[in-house]
Amino acid sequence: MEQQKRGIPSFQTRYELALELVHATEAAALACARLLGKGDPDRVSEVAGEAMRRVLEDSGLSGTVMLGSRNDPNLAHGTSLAGGDRIVDLGLFPVEGASQVARGSANAVSIIAAVERGGFPQLPQVWYVEKMVAGPGARGAIDLDDSIADNLRRIAFARDARVQDLTVVILDRPRHREIIEEVAAAGARVRTLEEGDVAGAVMAAVPGTGIDAAIGIDGLDATLIAACAVRCLGGELQARLWPRNEEERKLIGDDAGRTYGVAELAPAADVAVALTGVTGGQLLPGVLFGSGYAETASLMMSSRQATIRRMTTRHHVVGDPS
Repeated sequence: MEQQKRGIPSFQTRYELALELVHATEAAALACARLLGKGDPDRVSEVAGEAMRRVLEDSGLSGTVMLGSRNDPNLAHGTSLAGGDRIVDLGLFPVEGASQVARGSANAVSIIAAVERGGFPQLPQVWYVEKMVAGPGARGAIDLDDSIADNLRRIAFARDARVQDLTVVILDRPRHREIIEEVAAAGARVRTLEEGDVAGAVMAAVPGTGIDAAIGIDGLDATLIAACAVRCLGGELQARLWPRNEEERKLIGDDAGRTYGVAELAPAADVAVALTGVTGGQLLPGVLFGSGYAETASLMMSSRQATIRRMTTRHHVVGDPS
């Protein structure tokens, strides 16, 4: 009681949702990491989704999948999970980067974001958004209405660095060719990713990854999940809906050209996020298998508890999905 009077959290009564979510991301990572380099991305997605769903159903949570892969047979949009009394909405990718796992490439992760029911924003359902992300040290430096060069100059100034010192992560896609050229012309370095809309954004918001910004035209669902993580990390994210065709322009309507900040993209009072590395990279180490054990590395964060945790877990009983 005296602790609460002084504003010190009571660890006996404290409940961190992210600590529940991480069991599911660990399970998904452990399951699909067994398939590293075996050339079957569909099987990677399948076993990751099965493992994540199994753990979520055994958890103390009940929820609905609102964001994520639309074609996941286990955890597609609208999937309901009945595991307990706490009700949440979920955004998740059992594995972001299934093809990376299948090829044995870096930076695949498993991720879940959870918010209170109705806590994700209701935006026009277009496929892509234009977005830019930077870490806590560059808050206030991003403005999508300005050029990439001006944004990079402000990010560099906020970090007491030169533009030439910055590294920007961008997905390797044909639609990003001009963005890559603009970043390079401004003098910053470019690191491309095969996949990883969420992972790239989180890299830009987490200190110590060597990534200073993430820029690109990426999936709406992935951007909303990324916004949950960036908000918890204290970083900066701006996004603008990016229509592919006339139908999506009509969907956007009066919101055309509107810029959304991280508070609008992740408005929930209680945001919890868990990520576990699958193949390893700048963000998190991958799953390590040893003699009779496996080891995972995870990142957990909570807006309500104002915590960011890194966790390494050694698992002594590991199933084999093959």
